[in-house]
Amino acid sequence: MTGFLTEVGKRLGTRWVTAILLPGLLLVAVVVAASVLGHEHAFGYARLAAAADRAGREFTTRPARLAVFAAVVLAAAGLAGTTAGGLGGLVQRWCLRDRFVTGGLLRRSRWSRRSRAVAAAERAGATVVPAYLPQRPTWLGDRARLIEVRVRAQYYVSASLVWPRLWLLLEEDARRPITDVRTRYAEAGTLAGWGLLYLVPGVLWWPALLIAAGVLLTAWSRLRATMAEFAELAEAAIDLRLRDLAAKLGLTLGTEVGPAEGRTLDDLLGKAG
Repeated sequence: MTGFLTEVGKRLGTRWVTAILLPGLLLVAVVVAASVLGHEHAFGYARLAAAADRAGREFTTRPARLAVFAAVVLAAAGLAGTTAGGLGGLVQRWCLRDRFVTGGLLRRSRWSRRSRAVAAAERAGATVVPAYLPQRPTWLGDRARLIEVRVRAQYYVSASLVWPRLWLLLEEDARRPITDVRTRYAEAGTLAGWGLLYLVPGVLWWPALLIAAGVLLTAWSRLRATMAEFAELAEAAIDLRLRDLAAKLGLTLGTEVGPAEGRTLDDLLGKAG
């Protein structure tokens, strides 16, 4: 038991260092540099070196101040990591929202994703399916919405009702890639939180704004990639195990699931009768 707890402590400690402490220390270093340099001396390395020399001499003559400074820095780094995680959660919810801040004006514009999708379909001579057109403010929100739309179109059931029951039927090997991609999606959200935090020193030091932009762009790219992967895995799991779920509930689905079968399963899962 002691060995197990020691190993858990090591893993938690490693994760805390890599996911919170090190990024937090980097942010604190940027904040300190921003406060010393400012906009006028954005790349004043001599100014930064002089400030470091002064701090080094003061800490040498007064070691107690060094200990206090180190404690404050570690606390600030930890607080920054916690804040980044919280902001990451807010970013995920914001990206998955179903309402436009503009009240739909942006969606109706000729430059919106919806308008561009309609134009592309018309150029290709393809039939436009309204349910498949972009309807949410972000690509992430639409890709998450399409899981429900695509499963409903194929099997006449609600993916939101099927998924939690089907998850309980999946073996560990089948769950692992889904759990992994959800973890990476959450980490990408946290990375977006770090990007937002870098906007703070950007008020004092404009190069921090470039750092923030790079981090946010990287986070957005990872959010898109992991959401696309999760959607594919979720739909694949439903494709492969929906009939097993129905059998567990006492229903038999044919090779092609018809509207009547889908509605029966939907009503059963939704406790409609």
